[in-house]
Amino acid sequence: MTFKKNAIHFTGIGGIGMSGIAHILAETGSAVSGSDSELNNITRKLQGMGVRIYEGHRASNLPKNISTLVYSSSISSDNPEIAEAKKRGVKIVHRAEVLGSIFNRNKGIAITGTHGKTTTTSLIAVMLKKSGLDPTVIIGGEVDEFAGNAMSGKGAYTVAEADESDSSFLHLKPYHAVITNIEPEHLDHYKDMSAIKRSFKSFIGNIKKGGVLFYNHDDPVLKDMAKGSKCRCKSFGFSKDADMQAGSIELDGFKTAFNCIYKGKNLGRMELGIPGRHNVLNGLAAVLVGLEAGLKFKEIVRSLKDFCGAKRRFQLRCENKGIMLIDDYAHHPTEIRAVIDACKGWKNRRIIAVFQPHRYTRTKFLVNDFGRCFAGADKVILTDIFPASEKPIKGVTVKIVYDKVKMSGLTDVSIFKKEDISDHVEEIARPGDIILVLGAGDIKKIADDLTDRLGGKDRKSGDRVKELKKLIKGRVSSTDLLSKHTSFKIGGPADIWAEPKDIRDLSRLLEYAKKIKIPFFIIGNGSNLLVGDSGFKGMIISLTSDSFKKIKIVGTGVRVGAGHSLSGLVRTVCSRGLSGLESLVGIPGTVGGAVFMNAGGYSNPIFRNIGEFVTSVKVMSYDGTVKTIKKEYLEFGYRRSNLDRYIILEAFIKLARSDKNILKSNCSHFLNMKRTKQALDVPSAGCAFKNPADFQFTCGQMIDMLGLKGKRVGGAEVSTKHANFIINSNKATSKDVLSLIEIVKRAVKENYGVDLEMEIKVI
Repeated sequence: MTFKKNAIHFTGIGGIGMSGIAHILAETGSAVSGSDSELNNITRKLQGMGVRIYEGHRASNLPKNISTLVYSSSISSDNPEIAEAKKRGVKIVHRAEVLGSIFNRNKGIAITGTHGKTTTTSLIAVMLKKSGLDPTVIIGGEVDEFAGNAMSGKGAYTVAEADESDSSFLHLKPYHAVITNIEPEHLDHYKDMSAIKRSFKSFIGNIKKGGVLFYNHDDPVLKDMAKGSKCRCKSFGFSKDADMQAGSIELDGFKTAFNCIYKGKNLGRMELGIPGRHNVLNGLAAVLVGLEAGLKFKEIVRSLKDFCGAKRRFQLRCENKGIMLIDDYAHHPTEIRAVIDACKGWKNRRIIAVFQPHRYTRTKFLVNDFGRCFAGADKVILTDIFPASEKPIKGVTVKIVYDKVKMSGLTDVSIFKKEDISDHVEEIARPGDIILVLGAGDIKKIADDLTDRLGGKDRKSGDRVKELKKLIKGRVSSTDLLSKHTSFKIGGPADIWAEPKDIRDLSRLLEYAKKIKIPFFIIGNGSNLLVGDSGFKGMIISLTSDSFKKIKIVGTGVRVGAGHSLSGLVRTVCSRGLSGLESLVGIPGTVGGAVFMNAGGYSNPIFRNIGEFVTSVKVMSYDGTVKTIKKEYLEFGYRRSNLDRYIILEAFIKLARSDKNILKSNCSHFLNMKRTKQALDVPSAGCAFKNPADFQFTCGQMIDMLGLKGKRVGGAEVSTKHANFIINSNKATSKDVLSLIEIVKRAVKENYGVDLEMEIKVI
């Protein structure tokens, strides 16, 4: 089955599994749309790629030319979009079928198991990517290295997290398979352990000839299954009988270190930035897969030394005044036990566990285990069960978990309404505490709120955030690390981080900043930006909400919001047969930033600048006035425009008609050229310096001729691919980058008499 180039609609596109598949199909040329009851960061990213997203499920959401509707197990059969698809005779398929169509074409590496599959998938994907194998990746969690949960690569491997919850992983035909463990779980689907075993046996039977099953030797169920398997098997574990064994394990805060002993031979020491003995097992699995893929052990170690986990997997949300806030997806007793055990890496700290049970069926079947899994916590705060798609079961409430926890001997247990938890935690928290927010439901909102309350740099910032939350509809925070919002992956927190929902919100933010006399800075995707290590003393306003990402095409005219990604715009217009912007493909950042900086090429006529196509720009002045500036009043030059006194809201662009296939080929050509010559796969802010006017050499040529390629200061490095790129090669600080910039500027001045002008904006 193939879905390439089709018009595909995803019902429930905001789900972590659905969104990854939609991402891959959108990147490989399919016309993708989707809907969900609630939009999120993932849907916003898809929207930036040119995917049409609808909030809410309606029959009218389905495109006229739809060929396929994709749904997941969480979508009910009476969904209006499914009903409309049936009415039209549209093909309706489960997401697992679509994943299988992507996965089964390549050397698929599928990772499954009751626990640990997201982290293990992330480790393997990052390892292959950083080792130059360019995998296609679909993960059930967001990973910083991919700036999301999916990546389309051109290498031989496809790495996917395989969902066992509804047996949908049986659609996959893996070349290699990793199984982390097998325990009673998803008993609403499987009914008993025997059914779970049968499903996993069938999955193992799907492994292709020549492939390998990598399994946890310490799991007795898996150990037994491996004996009866027809494929090659390699094991990992703490046992001396495992093929890959961990030795000399060291757990110290977020640092986990261990020796990798393969069939009795010590290969060397592995270090990971994720805590807990369970992550030692995940790391061993990744090493085994890497060796099988032909990587050297040193390559594997180097590729994973900076790995710090997926979001909501022991994610440090903030650490302030001695209080550490950890957010984790743990919703099974074994996972909760592992998270609490990981806290032993910090000595003599009080552990406060906040837990939201997930699904009535899981709570009913595993209530005794839930009672025992909080051993090691000092305080347990429980809230009502998150139902997911389930209907209530009589007698199954959070109270039965409370009773079992109390029976286990833990006395400090309480039940709170979800809306009261943050107040209570803020009241009882004290220096030295580790606060764990656990669960797979909407408990993440508590983690978000506590991050704002506990992580603020000072009380004044916290008070201002509370004021702004009442003033605007969008998101406001005082703890967002700007390293998470910039392409350089560098920078401390802003005093205030604000995401206006619409133009009215933006106007109110400007008015508020003026009123309290604080500086502000507008960003989109944070490219071409270097933020100081201490953060930004003021307000960062991010134009990333859906209101700033709208796009409308009429004929050859395009009206596009400033927050829309530039790459997404290029893909969208090319798919409509509109030419002119192809050479801009692969340039990071948003349309607003691109117009402001007149993004494009230099000295080579085949590379166009976006300003050539802009016919007018809708802007907001700093006093909140909105107006449209027509073409005759716009001035574009090399990396500049005359729009520095305004905030760009929308751009109006005029393009030309052309053949879609030719445009797609041109995009691929330009992207391959850039991938070959530029450092696109590592954190950077793009070109560091503006090319000097009327000079015989470009910046890159001068820096290269001075032998500065590969020059390093700390974690900052002059790219060996393109000398005008400074890359974040190893946890670089802003100080590292600025020191390296000064070295380069001084060398160019001394040898060529040129004063280099920064293209990167430093704040």
